[in-house]
Amino acid sequence: MNEPTLLSPERAHTLRRLLLALAILAGLAASVFVLASQPVTDFLREGPARLLPFEGGAARAVLGIGAALATIVAGAALWRGVSIASVVVAVISVGVGFLLIHVLMTVAIGLFALSVLAHVGGRTPRLLLVEAGPRRYPLRWAAGGVVVAAALVVGGVVSYWLASPLWDEGTMLDEGLGFEVAGMPTASPTAAAAGAAATEAPTATEAPTEAASPTATDAGASPTAASDTETPTATAAPATPTATAAPSGQGSLISMGELMGADSFHTGSGQVLLVRAPDGSVILRFQDYEVRNGPDLFIYLTPDPGGDVFADGAIELSEIRATRGNVNYEVPADVDPSTFRAAVIWCKAFAVLFAHAELE
Repeated sequence: MNEPTLLSPERAHTLRRLLLALAILAGLAASVFVLASQPVTDFLREGPARLLPFEGGAARAVLGIGAALATIVAGAALWRGVSIASVVVAVISVGVGFLLIHVLMTVAIGLFALSVLAHVGGRTPRLLLVEAGPRRYPLRWAAGGVVVAAALVVGGVVSYWLASPLWDEGTMLDEGLGFEVAGMPTASPTAAAAGAAATEAPTATEAPTEAASPTATDAGASPTAASDTETPTATAAPATPTATAAPSGQGSLISMGELMGADSFHTGSGQVLLVRAPDGSVILRFQDYEVRNGPDLFIYLTPDPGGDVFADGAIELSEIRATRGNVNYEVPADVDPSTFRAAVIWCKAFAVLFAHAELE
């Protein structure tokens, strides 16, 4: 008499085939996704695929077709049955697929693993679960459950972190300079606002005078009374320049350039300016700009026009503060800003160039 198993052999066989079919479909769907999108391919080249000597359409074909073949080989190895040899072949295949399209392969990998567990469930006697199950060894099973749960959480967080640039646009910041700069292509929001306030100020100061004149005429006031009425206006006049004062001093433009992305996924646009403030400090300004969001992005200045952040004299300014808008970064006072020929947005975690601007 056959000993009962956790899953009946027939049910285990059906479940294994179903999970394998879903795994193959998931892997092929990921492959088609890659083949249909050059930006996705360029995103995937942040991972191990960067070691491949392919770019552009060639990289898209290699990654997409390679992941599809890896999925098919893994599914074929496990379709007829699970053995040590078939598991080894499947592990190697999905490993290759993961190296090619990393996070996009995780769903297929999970389904392949579940199909193997379904096979094990059809071969494992229920008595074994009773003898070595959680009722007999509750602490061991609890510890194992915690480890598995922690691994799933960490894997999920890392996967989300890796894939988040596909849908997360990042944050927006709108900063002004607080002073005007000669030679800037467009005025900063703060300078524009100050200019508008200065333009409106005379109207505000003239209003009391216009209101006082009709009052004096209608009342038939004597010249003395008129003089008394005009006195407050004369007294308030000196305060007018203080209330409508423009920003003190004017800055100067050291250099500027257009921000450009590294490829079709790592995109960037807008103006980058090195500006000297009236007090002598130097500011790197990203104006009307946007860059693809990503993990661990930092801002660099480098003497290399091509944006090499490892060149002699390159400096790291700050972690990125926003991926869109108008953003300022302070440049250390002990460096010569005229030596820098490029501003760079760089991913430190994966050593990937996102965007750079050649400064002239």
